[in-house]
Amino acid sequence: MTVNQPTQGSRFRKTGAAIALGLSPLFISAPALAEVPEQTRIDDLLGNSSELLIRRSGRRESVQIGTVLQRVRDALLTVPPNNARAMLRFLSARGEDLNFYVQTNPHPEASIYYFPCQVQGGDYLIGWGLASQAERGCDNGLQVTYGSATGAAQPAEPVALAPKQLAQAPVRQISFCVAGNDSGAHGLVTSTTGDPCSKAIEQCEAEGGDCDITSTGFWWTSEPELQASLICADGSTTTVSGSGDTLEAALTTLVAETQGTNCSAQVYRPQDFVIVPATDDVVQAQGSDEILVQTRSTPEGLRVDVLKGAINVLAAGGDEPAVLTQGDRYLHTPTAGQVTPFDREAALTSVDMEVLCAFASNSADRLRVTACQEGLGIDTTAGIPVAFCNREQASGGQAGDRRFVQMSASRGEIELEYEMYGVPDRLQIIHDGVEILDTGFVSGSESLKIPLAGKSGRLEVIVTGNVENAGTQWDYLLTCP
Repeated sequence: MTVNQPTQGSRFRKTGAAIALGLSPLFISAPALAEVPEQTRIDDLLGNSSELLIRRSGRRESVQIGTVLQRVRDALLTVPPNNARAMLRFLSARGEDLNFYVQTNPHPEASIYYFPCQVQGGDYLIGWGLASQAERGCDNGLQVTYGSATGAAQPAEPVALAPKQLAQAPVRQISFCVAGNDSGAHGLVTSTTGDPCSKAIEQCEAEGGDCDITSTGFWWTSEPELQASLICADGSTTTVSGSGDTLEAALTTLVAETQGTNCSAQVYRPQDFVIVPATDDVVQAQGSDEILVQTRSTPEGLRVDVLKGAINVLAAGGDEPAVLTQGDRYLHTPTAGQVTPFDREAALTSVDMEVLCAFASNSADRLRVTACQEGLGIDTTAGIPVAFCNREQASGGQAGDRRFVQMSASRGEIELEYEMYGVPDRLQIIHDGVEILDTGFVSGSESLKIPLAGKSGRLEVIVTGNVENAGTQWDYLLTCP
């Protein structure tokens, strides 16, 4: 079946209507050969970095700013209580930014980001620029999987097996890589131990011509119900189904028999859906030059809110993709999907957005997020850095200091320790436009606990130095929820 690029009129019925979805063929429109990210860099962190780990080939490692995830075998995991946040930036094999980012947010359950183009459970902010601006990472789609990292509902991690079962049927993760070119040559290689992509390229180039990686992914041999689609740049799509034990043979045959060009493969579970960036004209019709969505795993199912621009949502059983525009919410369950409106203004002014805008403002290359200007009045390219309130410390003298400090929550309690020494200085803290502390001009030291209750997670901290004494000194330490 050939599926054309969806237009704005190609939608799931009327807003609020339920759509029956089962595990029948899932189709996806294919753009020209898309850039598969080679690396993901952790650009910034907020909170306790010990609540984020990288799993590399079965081993867990700590993360820090600048840590890089490699293709196929690496995944980023959240660790309870899951209050940390990370900004992920995507790079090509040439080290170029791929116009695509993901922000992890706190969530009650553990979640996993599988590099390059799959998230499981949790809460994420996901952004693309226009395709005309640069090549985009995960332009063929970002796969969203229900369930937590610990294995609830429809897990992507292996389920626990009894010792006897384990001896009979060991659970394996099968990674796959597809390479192709515009002459119709293809290579598909699977692996349970390493990166299969170099061999996939060799296999493809043995058929003739230079080849590029078109897709990567994985599945578990314990999964009972899977579907694989081969999507080609000429618009053709073919699909096979099977279990984790039988899918490899079916997908291998599918690739070997394809007549398409630059084909990529996607593997889906019954509760998965795929977010594909809409075309530039559809995005610009919304008065936007970017795409920004938020995904959440909820007790009711997977949810995606469109904050800016437009996306295609592809789910098992849908004959056509749904085109969702800003202000639309899509809730996906194994048996039904529903499109309803949501409070977009509240989402654009949330703490999650404040953190995104702080990350973008602090980025070395000034990540441009126009949603920050619309919702919070923040120009992320203005060069005004925002401090993160892990344990924010400042010191100075007569000139004083003024800074914005971003927290991970809008409620709780902040702890302040200050030392004004012998010459009086003044410290003020403003939250949600309200002054919550004014020490006046004081000398000496103090430790305070200050309750917070508001909408914003951002503080303004102002220190006024003593104008009558050039030798004045002060310092403070701020710890936030």
